[in-house]
Amino acid sequence: MPPRNASYLHDFHEYGANLHSREIFLENHPENGENPGVDYRTANSFIKNLRSLDLTSNKDILVHLYSIGGEWNDCMAMFDAVRSCSSNVVMVSYAQAESSSSIILQSATTRVLMPRSYVMVHYGSSGYSGEYNNVHNWSDFEKKYVTEMMMDIYSERCCKGKFFKEKGYDQTQTKKYLYKKLKDGDWYLTPEEAVYYGFADGILGSTKYYSLDSLISR
Repeated sequence: MPPRNASYLHDFHEYGANLHSREIFLENHPENGENPGVDYRTANSFIKNLRSLDLTSNKDILVHLYSIGGEWNDCMAMFDAVRSCSSNVVMVSYAQAESSSSIILQSATTRVLMPRSYVMVHYGSSGYSGEYNNVHNWSDFEKKYVTEMMMDIYSERCCKGKFFKEKGYDQTQTKKYLYKKLKDGDWYLTPEEAVYYGFADGILGSTKYYSLDSLISR
């Protein structure tokens, strides 16, 4: 029987997860040297890994998030999978949590940023071609449903951040603030700013989140 650390190495590379350590690595699938971000392959692999760990035990799950964002529907599939998980999910973001990957981060029970990472939130980009009326139907749907969903997700977590708590803002007031803020375009936040505005709970290396192994109870 191979030593346990060899099993980790095999499972991390082969499956992007390990049942014993209860860790999942969110993996993208580069094409022609380009990183497309989250797509259906990323979502399918992540959902299967998450479900496997959740069925094995209700102990905490540690997710390593390293993503530039990606397709909205695939990110929402992952978001819902985390939210429906019986186990607490701790998510650690490497390098950047931007665009839809910043939304995936909000699904976690605990959201931790690497000390040299950043968060970027925006309205995102959209492209739809086809018959004239169908294009307008999608545009209306995106504005009324997709954008509102995104703002609901952000405001649900951000209203508990120090900035909005100091102002006494509830979720509705927080949502209005975010709508106004994002009209200026991409909003980049340092780890400290992201925690202050409620997009994350803490920074790795701080007193509360001092190491990766301290983040979950095994």
